[in-house]
Amino acid sequence: MRRFKVIEAARRLFIENGFHATGIAQIARESGVAVGQLYRDFSAKEDIVAAIVNSDCRSFLSAESLRRAIQAKDVGHVRDWLHQLVTPGRDDDESDGDPRLFAEILAEAARNSRIASIFNATHQDVRALMLAALEMLAPGDALADRRSALADVILIMSLGMLHHSMVRPDEDDSALVEALVATIDRDVDALRRAAVVDKQDG
Repeated sequence: MRRFKVIEAARRLFIENGFHATGIAQIARESGVAVGQLYRDFSAKEDIVAAIVNSDCRSFLSAESLRRAIQAKDVGHVRDWLHQLVTPGRDDDESDGDPRLFAEILAEAARNSRIASIFNATHQDVRALMLAALEMLAPGDALADRRSALADVILIMSLGMLHHSMVRPDEDDSALVEALVATIDRDVDALRRAAVVDKQDG
């Protein structure tokens, strides 16, 4: 409970004030946790960022649900998961996945090697999950490069939508999301057709 209070207080302060303008003393005050107690759970501000990133990533990715869908070969669920990556939430409060927090962490990653390593590890986790999803949809060693390229394209779309949501929070982006989903479906369908041909030729 103490860790949760600290993480949620830090989340709010990072969004309102930015990473650099938020100090440990402020986080302690906002959370109601004494500084000494806070340092028992987090040795530095970066540790709090790591906890936020890991928490938000787990929540956003629904990794366990996806793994079960891959094992069950549930094509519909896996496609829905891919669609979700380019369908950002519209949470304007301090809830998980606020694009302002993501932008703050991304900006800090450009200056802080520890934050960069946290972000890069998360990025690789997302990519690995996506490759597993795409391999279930379109198996075959011959398609590995195409799956890898599509995973990168979807990641770039996802990052672009987060940025778009941040700079234009009041804009109706439903048509844009629909176009991105259609692009993903088109490329996944092309991969699946290639997988069938590859299997027949094999």
